[in-house]
Amino acid sequence: MISSSRIEEIRRLLNRRKLSQRAIARQMGVSRGTVQAVARGQRLPQPRRRRAEPWAGFSPPSGLPVRCPGCGAKVQTPCLACYISGIKRQLKNAMDRRS
Repeated sequence: MISSSRIEEIRRLLNRRKLSQRAIARQMGVSRGTVQAVARGQRLPQPRRRRAEPWAGFSPPSGLPVRCPGCGAKVQTPCLACYISGIKRQLKNAMDRRS
């Protein structure tokens, strides 16, 4: 897959109208077909994907330490250790399903 920055650079070179599509392809290290697709508008830059942050739903611990019902440790709730263990378990299950 070609990066969005490369597509933008190809588009910039095409708009200058100083180089042929063949020369742009050679300069950018892509095929002439790719340059032609960018010129026709068939190749658009893709928005950057943001990775989901696993801690997005976690609120920081607060309050007095209590026994965690999950692991039994004396912690401020919610228990960060149990939260991370749950994330690891989810990732492992997802990887097992892929195999």
